[in-house]
Amino acid sequence: MITWLFDNRNQFGFVPNLVKDFSLRAGTDAWHDLCIKAPYSYEFRFLKYCMLDKVPFRCQLTRSETWEHPAYYPVNLNFFDLDIDFFELMEPHSLELLRQGKFKFLMYYSEGDDVDSTGIDARINELLVKHNISKENFVFVTANRLLDKRGPYVYFPDDELYYRLLHINKKDWIKSVSLGKRKHTFTCLNRADKIWRRIYASKLYSLGLLSKAQFSYTGYQYETPAVNEESTKTWESLDTNLIENLSAFELGIPYKCDNLSDKDHNDHKLIYGPHFMDSYWQFVVETHFDQHTCFITEKTFKCILNLQPFVIVGNYYTLKTLHNLGYKTFNNVINETYDLLLNPVERMQELFSLSYSICQRGDADQIHIMKMIKSVLEYNQQHFLAPKTQRIMSLIKFLDYTK
Repeated sequence: MITWLFDNRNQFGFVPNLVKDFSLRAGTDAWHDLCIKAPYSYEFRFLKYCMLDKVPFRCQLTRSETWEHPAYYPVNLNFFDLDIDFFELMEPHSLELLRQGKFKFLMYYSEGDDVDSTGIDARINELLVKHNISKENFVFVTANRLLDKRGPYVYFPDDELYYRLLHINKKDWIKSVSLGKRKHTFTCLNRADKIWRRIYASKLYSLGLLSKAQFSYTGYQYETPAVNEESTKTWESLDTNLIENLSAFELGIPYKCDNLSDKDHNDHKLIYGPHFMDSYWQFVVETHFDQHTCFITEKTFKCILNLQPFVIVGNYYTLKTLHNLGYKTFNNVINETYDLLLNPVERMQELFSLSYSICQRGDADQIHIMKMIKSVLEYNQQHFLAPKTQRIMSLIKFLDYTK
């Protein structure tokens, strides 16, 4: 059993490490704002997954006289700010114990960034050297599947377990696969603005496919800084009319398909039934496309929980990763080779073609497909809702340095 170490606790419980407001209480606005305020250290929600699936754990203060090993000092980051010195924010006595190797530092990063292009890996190495901390005493849990077991990195699909945690007791998900006629061919939801999302969305627009869709593009800009993953120049080979298509599409922003607020759109606790029940497919526009990452978010798990087949507009090997996690996809009814294309331009072109081909099928064909994949959709939902003890124990086993 791992001992999780914290610098401080108050009458409400343990305070997230690196946070200096010792009056915080879980569930308050100030608590939730930890996600968007430096140093972006939030509650260590891995412990909630352990509680849900009855996996035992220990928590102690670093000032305790003794604790059992293996012992880790967890920092659950919602955003990695390159300007922040995380070790400097530790309590001095804890930093000294870390230098001595009395415990290990666990950076738990629920995002799936490419640590090379973003500078995260270089910054970590710089800080370890600056504070005389051995690399052996630092572990980085990441939601980027491509980093698994590379140096200090270990993969953990946090968004899968987090989205399950939010809904397992609410029981508010879609309960059965509709085999009747639906109003729309697909749902495609775009909240935050990114150039590659605009390019994909503008292609749907130029092909006249939005008339078949529940489609949104809000144009929202991130509250925390975002990496500019691509420039328009990267994508010019896709279409000779790329700039004209983008310009025409941008004139209509924001596009809306519901009356939900921007806050509602980002509320992972909310399931808006029509997005799933009224469309045969969902074209899931994931978080990354052209970084060296494979990061699966709640955008995909929403479809899995709510019995809707999907196409992933995202990084390569996303479907492969889902298969490794035990899910099934739809290669018996659509061409899923886009998932194997490492070149982002080629992958985007393949997604254009696939999206168009799906939209050419009439209601009778779509209903026939739903009947063919009904068992897969039901299996995926059951697999998602099942206990995640094996996932949790796999990470714990990796972290146990006493064996």
